[in-house]
Amino acid sequence: MIDPAGRLRPAGLGRRWAAGLLDALIGLGGVALCAMWLLLALWAIRGLRRDALEALLLLGALLALGVTLHVVYHVVFVGGCGQTPGQMALGIAVVRGHGARAGYGRALLRMLGGLLDALALWLPSAVLLLGPERRGLADRLAGTRVVLLRRAGAGDGSQGRLQRLEGGQPIVERGVAGQ
Repeated sequence: MIDPAGRLRPAGLGRRWAAGLLDALIGLGGVALCAMWLLLALWAIRGLRRDALEALLLLGALLALGVTLHVVYHVVFVGGCGQTPGQMALGIAVVRGHGARAGYGRALLRMLGGLLDALALWLPSAVLLLGPERRGLADRLAGTRVVLLRRAGAGDGSQGRLQRLEGGQPIVERGVAGQ
């Protein structure tokens, strides 16, 4: 067990929401950039004239592009380093129940759970996030939780930097529960 004393605290809803908003802004920028290049390429190849069927196909392609980029963004960041850029900025991370890094499989399962939750208008998570663990539907399906990273500068000489996840063990707990 990495966190036997239960020292990993759940991240607050405000912090999670702000991180999600920041990630959405980053994602929208990426999708807009990719969509622009796709439209420019189509314009260069075929010209601007489109009929209704071609417009619908293009809209479907742009929607598929957006969903794909969203899934890849979250799976790569959460699976690879335990945090999306928005979560990094707000000092929170996604970990397994006992504190280890989530990994790519759990990150994908968490993302699919999030898409399922979105289809249900986030009602399942709205109820679950109010509990003491603050774990939404996606976290429960993937066996993960979103935790607050403690500030490292609490007397350990690291000048208040947020500790990062590394290897299979979070640095959050190294020096706290690990010593």
